[in-house]
Formats: sequence, structure tokens, C-alpha cells
Amino acid sequence: MVVGTTTMAQMINPEVLADMINATLPKLLRFSPLATVDTTLQGQPGTTLKFPSWVYIGAAADVAEGVAIPLDQMATSTKSVTVKKAGKGVEITDESVLSGYGDPIGEATRQLALSIADKIDSDLLTAALTTTQTIAAIPLNGHLTVAGLESALALFNDEDDQPAVLVVNPHDAMDLRNNAGANYLSGTEVGANAVVSGVFGEVLGVQIVRSNKVTAGAPVIIKAGALRLVMKRAAAVETDRDIVKKTNVITADEHYAAYLYDLTKVVKITTALV
Repeated sequence: MVVGTTTMAQMINPEVLADMINATLPKLLRFSPLATVDTTLQGQPGTTLKFPSWVYIGAAADVAEGVAIPLDQMATSTKSVTVKKAGKGVEITDESVLSGYGDPIGEATRQLALSIADKIDSDLLTAALTTTQTIAAIPLNGHLTVAGLESALALFNDEDDQPAVLVVNPHDAMDLRNNAGANYLSGTEVGANAVVSGVFGEVLGVQIVRSNKVTAGAPVIIKAGALRLVMKRAAAVETDRDIVKKTNVITADEHYAAYLYDLTKVVKITTALV
């Protein structure tokens, strides 16, 4: 049996909290299924990362007997991405910790993980919206229609069965739901085939996800693999003690980079909503 005085440092262990946040964070990242998550650079030096971004060479062509197969030059560009740090902190009094009412330490840990995940998700969407593949879909009474969604899907230069996700403002999602009629499947019907959590429904094989991170009238269609999320290190948690106020400060931060890897897998729609 360990003899000694129980201190607040023993009650708030930053290593334990860090493990809890790192275990929870991947589950809270809503849009990570649309990105390739890369952890290979953890522990590597440098804050500016360079990555290749390939350009599709197009469909194969017919080749007659005895005729040489045409050779296309593979085109690539290099993207420079700067690693950023997202952080959040809370301050908790001794009284709230010792009372045990509502588990303030557990709630702080949950909210810190949620806060960091919220920021990373925002940056993933911001990266997706940098695509130059855009379309001005003709709205009906100022709202996105099934026909407008269909014209946006035609911009994709692939014909695979890879599911697409329409990230749309909640108001626009309801308008599309009302306009879709028989073309609409509910989120329950999508079920286990949902690519990301919280699928609202499906139209033309496109899963609809509502998000206030997207401006009304400017939805975006994203296919898996369009984005890259580089996790430079695991989430770090630190604690500090204010012996005057008798409070405990807990901070968490994550170093990462989110960027658009394949712009051909993203289509940004403008509908000029009124």
C-alpha cells in the first residue's frame, strides 16, 4: 500500500487524459473517412511538408493491330502544406473535482477531444472547398434540385462505384429532400452503407450529410480519397496548477495538416439561393 498524501496531480494525470483523447479523437472526426490519414511523419522534423498531387491521364484509347500504343506524360504538381496546431484548454476548481458531481475531469476530456475534432473537420472541409472543379447548378425557386445534383455528378471524370458524399447546409438538405420525391432514401435506409456518421439521406447514390460548416447555397460533393490528413503527432495533454486560486488547468493540442490531394474527386456547387 502506498503511503503519503493524495495530491491533485495524482487525480489529474495528463498521460491518462492524453490516452483517453487519442483513443476518442479518431471516432469524433466526422469527415476522416473521406481522407487518407497519414501518420508516417510523426516524429519527423520540419513544419512544411511537400506532397505530390497527380493529374489523371484520362481513359485508354482504341489501338489498332500493329499500331503503337499512345504514350501520355504523367503530370504532377507539388503541394506545400504547413503543419498547424489546434489547441483548447479548460480550468477546473478543486471543489468541482473533489465533489465528483458530474465527473468534471471526464467531461473536460470529452469536450477537449470534441473541440479538436471539430477544428480538424473544419479544416478538411476548407481544403475540399479549394477545388477548382465547380458548377453553377440551376436552382428551382432558389433551391438545389435533383437535376442540379445530377449535373454536378457529371463533372466527375471517373465512372467507378465509389460512394460520394454531399456536404450541405441543413436548410438546403431539407429543400433537396422535399424536391427529391421518390429519388430519396432516408438515412435509416442507407444504414451500414453510410460513409460518414450522421447521414441524413441519399439521392442518386449520393449520401447527404448536413453541416453548418457549409454555407447555404454552396454544397460540396466529396469522394473518398480526395483529401489528406497528416497527423504530425498524437494529441498532447498538459496540466498546470494554480496554487493561489486552487484551480487546475488542462490543455490539449494536436499538430496536423489537412489538404486537397485529388481535386477531381471534389465538386463545389453554387446554386445562388435566395
